[in-house]
Parts: sequence; C-alpha cells; structure tokens
Amino acid sequence: MKSMLLSIIMVVCCTAFAVAGDTLPRPEALSEETIFLTEKISANYDTLVIKDFSAEGAEYSRVDDEEKAGILKMMPMLMNNIADSLTSELKAKGIFKKIVRNTASSGKTIVLEGSFSEFNAGSKALKIFVGFGAGKAYLKFKGRFIDGATGKELARFEDRETGYLGSMSTFSYDVLFPHQAKSIGENLAKFLIALY
Repeated sequence: MKSMLLSIIMVVCCTAFAVAGDTLPRPEALSEETIFLTEKISANYDTLVIKDFSAEGAEYSRVDDEEKAGILKMMPMLMNNIADSLTSELKAKGIFKKIVRNTASSGKTIVLEGSFSEFNAGSKALKIFVGFGAGKAYLKFKGRFIDGATGKELARFEDRETGYLGSMSTFSYDVLFPHQAKSIGENLAKFLIALY
C-alpha cells in the first residue's frame, strides 16, 4: 500500500515537473511574467513589431481633470520613449534583424502589444511627510508578445514602473512619467533579451 501510494505521488510530481519544464524560464525582468515559449525567440523570429501602448480603460489615480489632460497630451512622448529605449537596447545587443513600429506583421515576426493600466500622479505631501515610498508617482502597464503570423500568445507581462527617483524626490508626474516610460522600454528589452 505504501509503495503504491509512493508511486502515485512520484508520478504526479514528475508529471507536474515535466509540464512546468516545457516552457522557457521566466526572465524575471518584470513583476508578473507568463511564458508560453518552448524555445528561444531567435529560433523562429527575426523581426519585432512594436505597437504603441494604449491608454484605453486606464485608471487615473491622484489625478485631477487638468492633470489627466496633461497626461493625455504627453501620450505620444511616452509611446516614443518606450519604443526608442526598447529599440536602442535591443540594437545594442544585436537582437532581431529588423525592429519596426506600428506596421503590419508578416513572416517571422513577434509583435509587442501593451497598454497602460494606471497613471498615478503621486502626492508630494505624502512623499515629504510620510516618506518610505508613500506618495510615489508611477505607471502601471501590461501587455503581451504574440506571433505576428498566427496571433498565438507567446508571453504575457505586467509591471509597475516607479523608477527615476519616483519615490525619493518631489518631482511631479510630468517630469517622472517620460523617464519611467523610458525605463519600461529598457525592462521590456531585458525581458526579450533573456528569451532571445
């Protein structure tokens, strides 16, 4: 009886390990990562298409109407900062033969689709009087990488960017968000480089 029970437990554990081992390991560049790839990106893809992030349905925390209008005006700059820093990091490492923005995908293409889920303008008062990260401005985002030909999801991610002195300074969101968008691109590059 004990040996039969032990055999069943071993089969269940080995099966669970085999299933978990089928996908590539998480790069650990972003806080939440789900990987569906079973082999490195370089085996099947030579082109990256970067789609502009969407802000549709995003939450605006600690943001009044005037600040929201300011954030909406800076969206093209945020998109450019993400795409430019991502492209720069990947090109520096020789990752992908071709990197393009907002074009139709064909051939051996992987597509980045993303969206902002929260714009938090922070609170100078909380930063000054409470400290320890309270009141920091941040951008929360999520997205995925898909196969350009089939639409099959290859990886999914979610993260919150508080970089560029987001919790340590009294800079306002309009100074911080462009730098944080640049950091998002850099972190996405680390994610892709690990999977390449």
